Amino acid sequence: MSFLKELRNQGSQAGVTLPELMVALAISMVTLAAIYTIHVMEVKNQLVQEDVVAMQQNVRAAMDLISRELRMGGYDPRGVNRDAISSNDFVGVAYHPTQLHIQSDWNGNGTPTDPNESIVYMYDPKTLTLRRRTGGGGRQPVAEHIESFTFQYLDGQGQPTMSSASIRAIEIGITARTEHPDLRYPRNNGYRTFTLNTRVTPRNLS
Repeated sequence: MSFLKELRNQGSQAGVTLPELMVALAISMVTLAAIYTIHVMEVKNQLVQEDVVAMQQNVRAAMDLISRELRMGGYDPRGVNRDAISSNDFVGVAYHPTQLHIQSDWNGNGTPTDPNESIVYMYDPKTLTLRRRTGGGGRQPVAEHIESFTFQYLDGQGQPTMSSASIRAIEIGITARTEHPDLRYPRNNGYRTFTLNTRVTPRNLS
C-alpha cells in the first residue's frame, strides 16, 4: 500500500496545475498578439512604401514625357518658319495660362496638323488627372493622383513672358499624392506627396 501511495504522489507532483496552465495560456496569447501586431505593422509599412514608390514613378514618367516633347517643340525640318512665306508659320510652344501647347512638324510636310504633332497637356482637378490631347485623339490620361500641374514660360533672359514668340524655356512643376491614405500620416488627410520641378529649353525655339 505504501508503494502505491508513493506512485500516486509522484504522479501528482509531475502534473501541471490549473493556475500554471492558465498562466502559460496567457503568456502564449500575449506572445501571439505581439507577433500579429508586428506582422500587421510590417504589412502596412510595405503597402505605404509601395504607394510612395508608385507615386514617384508616376511623376517621373509624366515629367519625362512632357520634357521630351517640349524639347522638340518647334521642330521644323522644312524651315517653314524661316522662309519668306508667313502663312504656314507655326509656334513651337504657344502661350496659354492653363494648358501647355506644343507644336512640331514630325513628318516634315510643313504643317504641324497631323496626329502627335499638335499636343496639349491639361490638368483636371476634379479627377486629379494630368491629360494629354493630340491632334488626332481625345484627352488621354498621362498620370493620375496629381494634386497640381504648374508651368511658367520664360524668355531668353529667364524672365516670365506671356508672348508666344518670346518663349525660350518652360519651368514645370508636378505634385502627386499616394493612391491610398495612411491614417498614421498626420498631414494632407493621410496622403503623402511628391513634387518634381524642372526647366526645359526647347532646342528649336529661337
